[in-house]
Amino acid sequence: MTQKFSHDSYVRSVLKDPVRTAELLRLASRKNSNLAQFLATVNLDTLQEISEAFSDTATHGAGDLAFTVKLESDEPKQAELLVGIIEEHKSYPEAGIIPQIVKYWFQIMFRNQKNIPTVAIVLYNGKDPYRIEKEVMYPNYPEYYHKIGLPFLLEIVDVSEIFEDFEIPMISPKIALALVALKYVFNGEKLKKYLKPAMAGLKSLPREEAEDFLTQTFIYLKKWFKGEAKEQFKMDFKKCSEVYGYKSIAEVEEEEIAEKIAHHDESIAKTMFKAGKITQDDAISYFNIPEEVAHSWKR
Repeated sequence: MTQKFSHDSYVRSVLKDPVRTAELLRLASRKNSNLAQFLATVNLDTLQEISEAFSDTATHGAGDLAFTVKLESDEPKQAELLVGIIEEHKSYPEAGIIPQIVKYWFQIMFRNQKNIPTVAIVLYNGKDPYRIEKEVMYPNYPEYYHKIGLPFLLEIVDVSEIFEDFEIPMISPKIALALVALKYVFNGEKLKKYLKPAMAGLKSLPREEAEDFLTQTFIYLKKWFKGEAKEQFKMDFKKCSEVYGYKSIAEVEEEEIAEKIAHHDESIAKTMFKAGKITQDDAISYFNIPEEVAHSWKR
């Protein structure tokens, strides 16, 4: 089934690894004093993702991530205390972000993590400034109700402020390329300028891993370019990829088309099966549906 590489799913693919999330938080804390104060209280080496199995899919979006981390303390009992982290990504200032994160917090932290103190971190890469000076839970109510505070601390991390361009070679490969992609996704000229140095670090990764991440990045970025700009981006990306001998962009696009066709065929076969027009064996034989997929369907 084809994965849609929107902003959220791309960010999730990068930051799902606690090591990469820890690196991003450390980078961001250099210019964010609130974040630095938070990190001083915890041991990022103990960062662990909270599995999606612990959340309700109705309130836990496809883009958000959640982690727990232990306190940094010499006192054994203190060091065992957990803090929750909710990571959410936004590409534009969103008025409804507070109710959204409150739902995540309730389902992920309050119900399943014994109501541990939580810090919600919004990673932002939009064009317009996004500053939340003072946010209330009930802005539409009379002022008296504004005193009801958020059940978590909220920090905005702007991708444009995380790193300077000269630092790209000093950042780990996937974080470097992801940050460049997110920072310049709306700026073709800057993207072209910094794409090559960001991709250079991937040479230190196993070839298959590097190609897989390049594919994800390419699919993510090309969604946001139109017309001539899109063709120019594809050429720029192709040149950068060929420098390091990676899979060609044509192959990537062919694979993407093949996945879309397979997904379309699966959808048709499943609909026909549900309607009683074909059997599961027919779906496997005539539509090339994997056995485990076909056998999971129920009428």
